[in-house]
Amino acid sequence: MFASAKGRSPTITNAPFSGVLLSAQAKASETQAVAPSPDAAAVAALSAALSQFGISVPPALRITTGANGLELSGDNRNAKFQAMLQANPALETTLNGMIGQQDMARKNALKDVVRDFLGKSSSPGMEAFAADFLDEEANDTYSLSFNGAAIGVDEMGAKGWQPVKDTKDFRADLLAAYTKYQVTHAVTVEKRKDDDDNRDLGLKSRLAEALKKDDGAV
Repeated sequence: MFASAKGRSPTITNAPFSGVLLSAQAKASETQAVAPSPDAAAVAALSAALSQFGISVPPALRITTGANGLELSGDNRNAKFQAMLQANPALETTLNGMIGQQDMARKNALKDVVRDFLGKSSSPGMEAFAADFLDEEANDTYSLSFNGAAIGVDEMGAKGWQPVKDTKDFRADLLAAYTKYQVTHAVTVEKRKDDDDNRDLGLKSRLAEALKKDDGAV
């Protein structure tokens, strides 16, 4: 289910998980180094449209996605905002596109972290753990924040709106979830503690050692 896609560099399943994390972190740093700056064109277009319809910013806008599309939920500027969108369909498409791009990037980052964790082969026990992690981290609730100078996409988190998670965030979440999984299943190398096979037990014990090293390096 989570096997590496064709064309991806092979993952060495016998390597310590800390090595996999370092490799993933290096790839993330490379990606961040070439990431484009915030979309100045979108900021300029939105600012001009808001000004045309008499919508003042600040206070900052929180543009959410409702049943009928983009809206300023609970904001008395929403009526003017809806009129603005109707008059500027291209701008509405741009804003929806920004959310769609971040949603896709988030989903890809989550899948990549799980694939790196599992390697090229994995047991049913680890597949089940990964599936639970994917379900726990799933999020389809997004919004746009605009303060007059910058625009960004946020996701709904446990404590409210927060920046959309990336590879680094998912890697940290996975480490925390796996540590909890270890405690729950009492992973040891002496004997089996659950229904996993010997191959899975060996993998989990190696990951447990790697996690200890990673914790000590923080």
